[in-house]
Amino acid sequence: MTARPISLILAAGLLILIGLSGMAAGGDLLATAKSGAEVASDVKFAALALGSTIASYGFAASLAGVGLVLLRRWAWRLGLVLVVIGLVLLVVAILASRLEPLFEFGLAIWGATLACLVARATRDAVAGPVTP
Repeated sequence: MTARPISLILAAGLLILIGLSGMAAGGDLLATAKSGAEVASDVKFAALALGSTIASYGFAASLAGVGLVLLRRWAWRLGLVLVVIGLVLLVVAILASRLEPLFEFGLAIWGATLACLVARATRDAVAGPVTP
């Protein structure tokens, strides 16, 4: 087993954290939509669609985190795409409403994950050995 840089370990851990929290939030939304008998059908459909999307995003982030620990290049790319999507959605949410502590926390987590992913040590670790 090769040594992994701290930036890679942090990026993987943060991706797994993002993923697990996303799966929990999506699952909670799915459970709420399923059990709400008094909710209109179009609202129930929207909740099911959002819950499925959030849970899928979470699963993909967790998968990227595990793949990153295994030094898979696809996992780095997937993690980078997911973090950029997450940051863009957070900025849209902030612009659509106002800056709240939850959004600040999200910006910090996704920003730290992005910084760890683009760190040279992380990129070098997933790129594999350089052959002259």
